[in-house]
Amino acid sequence: MRSYWLAFPWLVGSGCAALPEQQEQQVRLTPFRQALHQEGVLRELRIDGRRYCVADLGKGPPIVLLHGLGGSLYDWRHLIRPLAKEHRVLALDLLGAGESEIPEKEDFSIAAQARRVKGLLDTLGVPRATLVGNSYGGGIALRFAQDWPERVDKLVLINSICYADNIPTYVGLAKAPCAECVAETLPLGKMTRWVLRGSYRTVEKLSDEELDTYIRELQAPGRRSAIVRIVRDVVPPDTTEFEARLKSIRSPALLLWGTSDETVPIHLGRRLLRDLPHAELVELDAGHVPNQESPDEVLRLIRRFLE
Repeated sequence: MRSYWLAFPWLVGSGCAALPEQQEQQVRLTPFRQALHQEGVLRELRIDGRRYCVADLGKGPPIVLLHGLGGSLYDWRHLIRPLAKEHRVLALDLLGAGESEIPEKEDFSIAAQARRVKGLLDTLGVPRATLVGNSYGGGIALRFAQDWPERVDKLVLINSICYADNIPTYVGLAKAPCAECVAETLPLGKMTRWVLRGSYRTVEKLSDEELDTYIRELQAPGRRSAIVRIVRDVVPPDTTEFEARLKSIRSPALLLWGTSDETVPIHLGRRLLRDLPHAELVELDAGHVPNQESPDEVLRLIRRFLE
């Protein structure tokens, strides 16, 4: 099943502020998050009335890590600490993911998510940053670069959604009235595999502990129905303007593409290379989520690009 707009925040307004410190013994969603919390680098922010969870660690030029559909900041577990040796790393749960708020009604479009990313940077006083996005997160990074080019240092796009071709049938199924109820009652084992269905090479490399972590995240109340709502909003009614504006992006861009990806195939990465004026493409022996499948290689390439 192929999706070029799918795979696996940020209405800006006044009054954005960090939440008061939570009780120190708060139990987080997973052991991975508990460790970040105990290190004092897991923060909760309120942006335009919504609550967000972000890992904020390291010093230096800032990098924002944007995960794919069905994922969370956990997707970046292999890269967060190594990158934090030279950079300030902001790895966040997008709205409806991880430990961020899961609203019943909200705009989950790429444009809305990009506005929320800007709200995050405004709240934290970050004037410019490098945006690193995988899949859905890559689409958010591209839209951010279109709308606020002065806020972007560089882009790293990892099997990023970019063009509206061959939209899969499950996008239509997500619009069915019963879709959210079905998602909430679907056994988590099946739901987990559905979320990762386009990332079979990633699933093959997940340990039992890692798979259990994803299942725990999907157990959060409303999490599965939120995925359905995100699927509904991810493909805009008209992608013509978005695709045309790709050529206006002037930020240097590194495209990292798994050649075995069936969700966002390599020919789309090669097309994106032609549309972005200042881009380079590195093709990897990986599937849809190279940052989890080949993290050492991805880390090496990102460091080389940022240097």
